[in-house]
Amino acid sequence: MLYLLIIASILLFLSGFAGFLAAPYVPTRKKDVARFLELAQIKKGDIVYDLGCGDGRILKVAKKKGARAIGFELSVPNYLFCRLRGIKMRFKNFFKADFKDADIVYMFLSKKAHNKMGKILQGQMKKGSKVICYVWPIEVLTPEKIDKLDGSPNMYLYRL
Repeated sequence: MLYLLIIASILLFLSGFAGFLAAPYVPTRKKDVARFLELAQIKKGDIVYDLGCGDGRILKVAKKKGARAIGFELSVPNYLFCRLRGIKMRFKNFFKADFKDADIVYMFLSKKAHNKMGKILQGQMKKGSKVICYVWPIEVLTPEKIDKLDGSPNMYLYRL
């Protein structure tokens, strides 16, 4: 029993740490996944990253479109859930990752994390690549398009 309590405590701590680092787990609404697909215009062979990918719903639809879809997640339960569903994951702090090969990066993080990652991605990603943000804009970049829908958060498309 003690071992289960220790394991549960460690998992809760790691999940809390992931939330503190970038954002708590709040999934993209299922009805807004189609909006992501419309903005992303995924082509077969594109490399799509989802930062803090939660349950992997963005990665799952990107993979169906023929993309190489890769998630970053520090919450152990979310990481394990996605791995069990066959979603390619990295248990890694995405603030320290390399995005030079990315065609599309999706973010639904905190406002502060969007701005920090925006600067990192701007310095790393190739010309013409896309960044799509859910809810919060990246203050240092000008969006190419803002997708607004009544009753839903905005989505921002940036082309670097």
